[in-house]
Amino acid sequence: MRPIRSSLSVFALLAALGAAAAQQPPSSQQAPANPQGDGPFKSQQNGKEEPGSHSSGVTDSAAFVDGKLNVPGAPADSQTVPAKFSTRNAALDLLPIMGQPLPLTDAQKQRIVESIAKANSPVVQINAKPADFLPTDTMLYDMPADVAADIPWVRDLKYLRLAGKIGLVRAPNMVMVGEIPTK
Repeated sequence: MRPIRSSLSVFALLAALGAAAAQQPPSSQQAPANPQGDGPFKSQQNGKEEPGSHSSGVTDSAAFVDGKLNVPGAPADSQTVPAKFSTRNAALDLLPIMGQPLPLTDAQKQRIVESIAKANSPVVQINAKPADFLPTDTMLYDMPADVAADIPWVRDLKYLRLAGKIGLVRAPNMVMVGEIPTK
């Protein structure tokens, strides 16, 4: 019984080796041809690119280049352009949200300036710009009634006259939220 077992083991081992050898192509066999019919595959060219793999005459087709939209008629400096490519967007990034200009038309600004000039409030000697906190003892004045009636959203703002401009202030927290030049 023992010789039959060992001969069966040897036979199974030889069969496994034969099956493994049958799966390996002979070294003299040529590699298959490229189905496109234009020569061997890239892997058979020792890493060289296939001829015709790059189209000729086609320009850059990227949708964005340096953050700018790359299509005819697109704006040159939009808000999508990163700050490192746009000086305008870099300056806007440094400006606090409270320092953004108020949505006042030129006519509304003129109306505010004329109304406050009639009120003849004193000029305060403070160097302040939008988004700055003012000292708590700064004297603020209510927006004139005619302006508050015409432009309802400025009702809750107070103002102070500064040299060459009018400062609009959100009174509860003493933050200057806007300025209007007087000249």
